Amino acid sequence: MAAKLRLLSALCALVAAVIVVWQANPAGAPVQVRAADLPLTNVSTTIKWPVIETTDPSPFDPCRDIPLDVVQRIGLAFTPPTPEDGLRCHYDAGNYQMAIEAFVWRTYEQSLPADAVELNIGGHRAAQFWIMKPTDWNDRWWITCMIAFKTSYGVLQQSLFYSPIDSPDRPDCLQTNLQRANELVPYYKF
Repeated sequence: MAAKLRLLSALCALVAAVIVVWQANPAGAPVQVRAADLPLTNVSTTIKWPVIETTDPSPFDPCRDIPLDVVQRIGLAFTPPTPEDGLRCHYDAGNYQMAIEAFVWRTYEQSLPADAVELNIGGHRAAQFWIMKPTDWNDRWWITCMIAFKTSYGVLQQSLFYSPIDSPDRPDCLQTNLQRANELVPYYKF
């Protein structure tokens, strides 16, 4: 019985396809495909626009370029550093998480929200801002803050995040992230 139902459904699909093709070209005229030699303007081959000119698609990979002994010394190796998509590395400090990511397709200026506070970390231009500000209604989810560094290849972002439920001691997001940035800036590539 199942074989008969499959055969019937395949036959119905075939009939439907023939009807759709016939309706699309009822006169039976041949379809002509023409190419225009007119150049398209303002076209990008990537969805990430504008693209910053770079010669090295991987100028800085945090999992590769920050030594493990440094990560262990500052307490970010509760679990081993984990490479994620792109040039992103995930660190675990036990009661909070941290991610460091290099962007070669976005500029520093494009990365900053209106409420970002610009500062100098280790002689490098940076900005600090909240991603999800702690409030009463979102106290059950992740609290996230960010530091973005201006680099020659785009932007280097360092985010710190934690769950108020899983982190009863609740680290000071902005201050802890700034402390880690000062400790890691000698290992970043600008």
